[in-house]
Amino acid sequence: MSMSKILIRFIQFFLFLEIYRKPFLVALQPPLVNLGEKVTLECRSEIVFDTFILTSHKNGTIKDSLELTAEHHHGGSQANFSIGPVTPDDAGTYRCYGTFNHSPYEWSESSDPIDIKITGLYKKPSLSALMEPVVMSGENMTLTCFSDLQFDMFHLSMEGVPKDHGLPSVKSHNGTFQDSFHLGSVVQAGNYRCYGSFRNSSHLWSTPSDPLYILVTGKKTSYIPHIFYHSESLCLTLGFTICCTVHPKCCLSCLLSPEPSSYFFNSSMCTSPLFKHFLRCG
Repeated sequence: MSMSKILIRFIQFFLFLEIYRKPFLVALQPPLVNLGEKVTLECRSEIVFDTFILTSHKNGTIKDSLELTAEHHHGGSQANFSIGPVTPDDAGTYRCYGTFNHSPYEWSESSDPIDIKITGLYKKPSLSALMEPVVMSGENMTLTCFSDLQFDMFHLSMEGVPKDHGLPSVKSHNGTFQDSFHLGSVVQAGNYRCYGSFRNSSHLWSTPSDPLYILVTGKKTSYIPHIFYHSESLCLTLGFTICCTVHPKCCLSCLLSPEPSSYFFNSSMCTSPLFKHFLRCG
């Protein structure tokens, strides 16, 4: 749709704003979309609208709008807007509205906004935990995102969903740029990643860091370490059990087993100071 038509529609729209209750806008995939991938935004309402209109905004300015005929079912209506393969131009804030064919200039109230961030634009930063990535329930956890690129902001996601607001990057004494995310005492288990962005393009993010899996164990309790052999592995019990296949210099692989499930960890778990102490790793 041309910009002149968009402006006309929005002038007419503001004259009839909020005649109908707002629809709901949801992203059917996580709102962090890698460059070249697709995302679907679903606009739905308990009102049987004839048409849904999706608008995109960038820096508070209307960029574009799309219209789809509504599908009717279960006494309501919906429309799925497919966006992509995405380019940097598709990043921004999206809202949707419902309307009827007999009164096309009478739009509903705006849905709540959804921010779509496009990732994969810049070199990935790195993410690390100040302590081991295993935390007791109720304990604090701090994750540090750092890069040799001078990003203005760092962002954190958990399982593909952005967490809170970004943090400004700070130049460290070794010349890299970093900041730390304090997760507090309510830490969710899962894969965490971080991203970098620049101030003049806040919806365009870097390639995500490699994932860092945070495991949250049960209630905080004092445990006495216990070491034993199982099959060809050396195991350490400390409220949970970790078994490692031992190499002459250190551990090669670990299996963490907090009953009743089991999780495989990479070799970095085996090179922690805790295991070097108990296993005499070099």
